Amino acid sequence: MNFQSNPQRFYIHTLGCKVNQYESQVMREILLKAGFNECLSKEKADIYVINTCTVTHHADRESRYLVGAFHRANPQAKIVVAGCYVEKNADEVSSLPGVAHIVRNEEKTGIADILNGLPAAKQRGSKHSLPEGDEPAITGFNGRTKAFVKIQDGCENRCSYCKVPLVRSVLRSKPLDKVVEEVKGLVSHGFKEIILAGICLGAWGKELSSSEIFTDILEALEKIDGDFRIRLSSIEPKYVTDELIDFIAGSKKMCRHLHIPLQSGDDEILRRMNRPYTSSEYCSLIEKLRSSMKEIAVSTDVMVGFPGETDANFRNTLNLLKQISPARTHIFTFSKRDGTEASKMAGTLDEETARRRYYALKTVVIMLSYLYCVKFLHRKLDVLVETKRDKDSGLLTGYSDNYIKVLFEGDDTLMRTIVPVTIEEMTLSYVWGRYAAV
Repeated sequence: MNFQSNPQRFYIHTLGCKVNQYESQVMREILLKAGFNECLSKEKADIYVINTCTVTHHADRESRYLVGAFHRANPQAKIVVAGCYVEKNADEVSSLPGVAHIVRNEEKTGIADILNGLPAAKQRGSKHSLPEGDEPAITGFNGRTKAFVKIQDGCENRCSYCKVPLVRSVLRSKPLDKVVEEVKGLVSHGFKEIILAGICLGAWGKELSSSEIFTDILEALEKIDGDFRIRLSSIEPKYVTDELIDFIAGSKKMCRHLHIPLQSGDDEILRRMNRPYTSSEYCSLIEKLRSSMKEIAVSTDVMVGFPGETDANFRNTLNLLKQISPARTHIFTFSKRDGTEASKMAGTLDEETARRRYYALKTVVIMLSYLYCVKFLHRKLDVLVETKRDKDSGLLTGYSDNYIKVLFEGDDTLMRTIVPVTIEEMTLSYVWGRYAAV
């Protein structure tokens, strides 16, 4: 079929991390360039692309559910299942009704050729594929005011509970000049916040032949002209070096926010998770950050219900969180992943105990988040205006550079700009402000 004369309509649904969202944008731009049309109504699509995640069993289940839902919405449509879930479960996914193609992570840049029926041997070198060794780049970010830029892939860590190294094991870093070129293009298209993303972000450059280190990327981006800011998506504790801290503290473009996964505040559980630090070392890192940047926002991830977790282990996590007082905490429950060390460990918690600990932790982290935000009451923050909360209220919403979500009244002309907002009121759930027009 000639897609140029009879363009097919595609619909992309993305699950999972910022890297996946970036790769969905790569596929979107490749398909549009190849003559396909994007369809915003999933019921009218001819092709469904599901970019999957496999971090938890819930993500696996959602991927399977979406295949069924899209097939029911349009039984004649082709369903393309891409991403991490198919890396280890391709046979299972390909047997589901409606699935026409399986696309592994390394094949995503060839999606147009795959849909055009080009044999695998001819895909490399076609006009829609990338040259050997080239890196994908994006020119925009669909429906967003912030742009994610993937600069790194692959994980060198081996946390005992994590399936990601099994599906994204090879370290790959986007060359510095390519990153700079991509960010320049996004800034020229009006993006005011660039979020650097990677599977193991701090490992950028480790496999490159040059002697460049992670802060070299930041220094190069700092020199780009334009009114924009840079945020790091997530970075493991061992990569938060003195050089990185010093750079952020002295930067005019870096957001005063770091997401540094904790996972547990108990040393025994950390050891069994194969996390390369102790609770006291993590605390020392946070203290070092705050000694350089007093009001930096630290957000984190915490896991509940790791095999063998006792009440005492859990209390240590609660106590550590109270000590470091993160601005935000993402809580998730342990999910057994085939092929990981933790999947073979004894002591799996029953659902009721895991649920009770989850909500006990949630109560604490909501209060800790409020205590961080309340420090900025009656103060002015620079907020990137992203969306309208709803049509009726007319409230704009956006995030400050230290990751506080703010609602305030303002005109639509403020969308996609960074504006000063004075914080005036807050609850445990919301922060309201007033546009402080200059």
